[in-house]
Amino acid sequence: MANNAELIKQRYGNPFDVLKAVERAAAQGYESLSEDDLFMCKWIGLYTHRHEKGYFMLRTKQPNGFVTIRQLRTIAEITAKQHKGFADITTRQDFQLHWIHHTQAVEIIRQLEAVGISTLGACGDIARNVVGCPVAGVDKEELLDAGPVAQQVSDFFLGNPAYANLPRKYKIGISGCTTWCSHPEIQCVALVGAARTVEGRREVGFDVRVGGGLSTQPFVSQRLGAFIKPEEAIEVIRHITEIWRDSPAYREKRHHARIKYLVHDWGAAKLRQALEERLGRTLDDAPADYQEPPDTYRDHLGVHAQKQDGLFYIGAPVLVGRITSEQMKKAADLSRRYGDGQTIRLTIRQNLLLLNVPEANVEKVLNGLAEVGLSINAHPVRRSVVTCTGTEFCKLAITETKARARQIVEYLEKRVPLDEPLRLHITGCPNACAQHQIGHIGLMGSKTKVDGQIVDAYDVFVGGRMGRGAAFNHAVLRKIPATECAKRLESLLLGYLRGRKTRESFNDWCARVGDAALVKLLTDGDAHPLADAEDVPVPKVPESDGPVYG
Repeated sequence: MANNAELIKQRYGNPFDVLKAVERAAAQGYESLSEDDLFMCKWIGLYTHRHEKGYFMLRTKQPNGFVTIRQLRTIAEITAKQHKGFADITTRQDFQLHWIHHTQAVEIIRQLEAVGISTLGACGDIARNVVGCPVAGVDKEELLDAGPVAQQVSDFFLGNPAYANLPRKYKIGISGCTTWCSHPEIQCVALVGAARTVEGRREVGFDVRVGGGLSTQPFVSQRLGAFIKPEEAIEVIRHITEIWRDSPAYREKRHHARIKYLVHDWGAAKLRQALEERLGRTLDDAPADYQEPPDTYRDHLGVHAQKQDGLFYIGAPVLVGRITSEQMKKAADLSRRYGDGQTIRLTIRQNLLLLNVPEANVEKVLNGLAEVGLSINAHPVRRSVVTCTGTEFCKLAITETKARARQIVEYLEKRVPLDEPLRLHITGCPNACAQHQIGHIGLMGSKTKVDGQIVDAYDVFVGGRMGRGAAFNHAVLRKIPATECAKRLESLLLGYLRGRKTRESFNDWCARVGDAALVKLLTDGDAHPLADAEDVPVPKVPESDGPVYG
């Protein structure tokens, strides 16, 4: 029996027809949009706001995080006209625009299309924005420039009706770098750079991974055991997509409608067999000596030499991914004046890069960024924090996230002299849009009682590892009131700085001292009721594809 989402899609037919409904609403009023219309709005990048009737969030698609200065200026101009004046950079290297009134939505979508930005398939049961290494094409250590491949795959799926009705959202990552900075471990399908030797000749291509994903039941992606050439990428990804699309069992239950469950149920070997049957040929085996990278932290912030002589890229931290129209205009102006006037990149850690800056102009760019609050001289917590939208806009969120994360960062950077990178992820509910499971420290939204009042709270997770030996973190303490998170993380991190061995990482220290010691630090050594608090049941939320309608 099909779930309600499947029934809506069956009734609706072409999901992109919802644009006509939004056009009608501009003239006839918000009430002209049916429940089905509001559900299908996701296919053109629109989500209803949590609190404000008649307003939408609008998500863009920026394949591989590529943004031109014209595009950045356009987004800056759009956000400047909204009364909050900001956009959010997401973990999929795209933008979320807020306060889009239903009377303006189509006009804004057309404005974005005019500068080459699409919103088709930014949300919904469809291939989402294709992520990749944000320094593709300029990275000194990359095996190949996968940017063009990411763009080609994105173009293939964009607005393609044959792939506009998948069982659920579908996330693709394509990267040629050696450090896996696009997190292939948590993508539905990921191509990662690989090299092999054929008849004494070195050949570069991709190792294929499948079945990663987070939310309420996370899975690390599995190697398919196949090596493919760049020119095979579309064909291979297309057939993997069709296998999943055409498996009706994964449409019956909405919470089970992710390819990660198919891969878990089938195993990579069975999926490869099915793929080869569809291809009509045998895939080349992946190199036997292929090595997954260690858990290398790479946020691309700071000044870095490119493989192009005399050129540098500069990464600026955008606190909680929230970027103002002023900051966007400044970045675009700096790129025009001191860079190539073309190349801006977004990262999966919600930050901003300017590429192709001559050495003589680096200091000018740094000074200009600092003028608008984008200084590269950032505390490790400030440069590392990742957050979701939270209750400010999302209908599924349990807690507010952006303002709380900002408060935590500003508190810790004054009190904790941290000297190493730290992945801090703060998500407003178990759906993990901010990927709390991969953090060295993850905070997941919950609720608790303080003086008889229900308040925002967070569960604390530690120990997430990526790359070789990838493993999700685990909860050590439940339901810390949100107002106490900053000082409790201070205690935890200072405990680490005091007790670590030489060159011992935070994860390794956590594993060595054990959960009991971590809880003691987080609770100031008290027999604290928060350790097992069940005073307020966590609201049940369906597995989401973002801040969904309903």
